[in-house]
Amino acid sequence: MSNKINQILLSIRRRLGKPEVSILIMGNDTPAARNRVKLLNAEISIDNFLLDDYLSKLPVEDKFKFKPKLFESFEGILYLIDATKEDMIKHERAFFWERIIWNEDLREKPIAICAYNSNLQGSLTSGELIENLSLVRLTDRVWKLFEVGDVNDLLSALNWLREAIWMGWTLDWERKESLKTKLSQKKIVIVDKKNDNES
Repeated sequence: MSNKINQILLSIRRRLGKPEVSILIMGNDTPAARNRVKLLNAEISIDNFLLDDYLSKLPVEDKFKFKPKLFESFEGILYLIDATKEDMIKHERAFFWERIIWNEDLREKPIAICAYNSNLQGSLTSGELIENLSLVRLTDRVWKLFEVGDVNDLLSALNWLREAIWMGWTLDWERKESLKTKLSQKKIVIVDKKNDNES
């Protein structure tokens, strides 16, 4: 019965113009970033969000290129950055601008930049991150910087992305159907919190 009710609710949301939104999580491929991806997947409902991740080891090689169809099924980007890793900022800035901002496939997609570990001593402030990532130059894109202390802050970033997508445009549901099938088969593993701040 619950499955039938869920299908009815999904149908109503789609008719109201508020379907599920598809978000691609990006950032530096570290244990801490992977843990946050798993926590998000454990917290959200696939009836509300379709989440997939594409983390990359930084710095990337010059020959590195995204797969052409990587972004087709996604409507927004959630970018993870460790606020305590000041030594990685130049690599984060290069990756963020060269592979995301200047990527024509992503021009219309809103971006939530999530600075995790921002509650730890010695972490970069929002102002320092905006300056070091050159975000003041980002005037033709929809974006927002979030200071992330726990998973609730990540959920706030997801909800902001959802609202930004609903105010702009969403993909036809048919284009996301295969994505939902893929993601619903993912096994969610809750991570050990003592390893949450590994780098």
